Amino acid sequence: MPNQVTAPPMRQAQHALRLDLVRSEKASVHLITFVVAAVSTILITRAYLALTGYPKIGGDSGLHVAHVLPGGLLMLASIVLSFSYVGRGPRPIAALLGGVGFGLFIDEVGKFVTADNNYFFEPAAAIIYVVFAALVVGAHAWRRHRPLTDEEKVANAAHVLVDGLAGRLPDRRRQEMLATLESMGDVRGARQLHELLLSVEPRTPALPQHLERLWQRVPEGFDRIAESRFAAPVLGALFALQALGALIVAVGLWRTGTSYAVIMSGVLAGTATSLVFVVLGLRRGRAGDRRSALDWFQRAALTSLLLTQVFLFTASQFAATAGLVVDLMLLGLVATSRARVRR
Repeated sequence: MPNQVTAPPMRQAQHALRLDLVRSEKASVHLITFVVAAVSTILITRAYLALTGYPKIGGDSGLHVAHVLPGGLLMLASIVLSFSYVGRGPRPIAALLGGVGFGLFIDEVGKFVTADNNYFFEPAAAIIYVVFAALVVGAHAWRRHRPLTDEEKVANAAHVLVDGLAGRLPDRRRQEMLATLESMGDVRGARQLHELLLSVEPRTPALPQHLERLWQRVPEGFDRIAESRFAAPVLGALFALQALGALIVAVGLWRTGTSYAVIMSGVLAGTATSLVFVVLGLRRGRAGDRRSALDWFQRAALTSLLLTQVFLFTASQFAATAGLVVDLMLLGLVATSRARVRR
């Protein structure tokens, strides 16, 4: 009897707390745009300030307009753009503006975590890195463990139809969505959306679609490598480059003295762990278990991303940025290869 009384209110509470969010199939593409724009903005900003002697906007008047302020305005523009227009058109531009704005914002994190507003606070680089690493890895794990449902795919098709009805749907995107709907069979709404998309007249892609297509070529390139006979050599070369770069930095730190002992230990520990995972992956690959081998390779790349590069960022931002690029390439290639194995 008590369960009969309390069950309906509990179900009502669960329903009230549920957000009913529908995931976008282009989320990873927009995330790449956001991260690349943010990281590029940080590097360009730091390089510009170093070359110009760290000027202050406002001069000697006592005022200083920190670049966190235009960063906030760009993020505001991204948010306003996202909820002011329907369809997919504004998404690539919003991701670009938001990435640049967030890069300007997070670049000054040292001022917000120190009592003396120290822009040159050394651990700030590691904080910046951890934020981006957590964003990329969290999104990757979320999509991997929860692929889009059929209902979400239909909802994405309906979103694409909005662009078609407004006369702003490129033919390539239209053909992609038609093929997706055809493969879904009798899922509710798929057939009706297919008929509506057939009646839509495609248009020449606008600038946002060109930007989206540019980033779409990244996973397409990974897919071409994964299906070629060069997949294993490319993986091996990237892992070797990753380990060699980390060891070179570790040796450089060792020569500077004992002040970097903790950082050097972290770099060596992360590199050693990644190499162990690579060896285990090679053993599984030779045994014929390709899926398990790729799982170990993915663990090796994630270990480098979340451990080795964090310590590297504290010592050398530019070396860690190069390592970050290599790790992202490894994760992309491994993820594509795992998807092919599953298919």
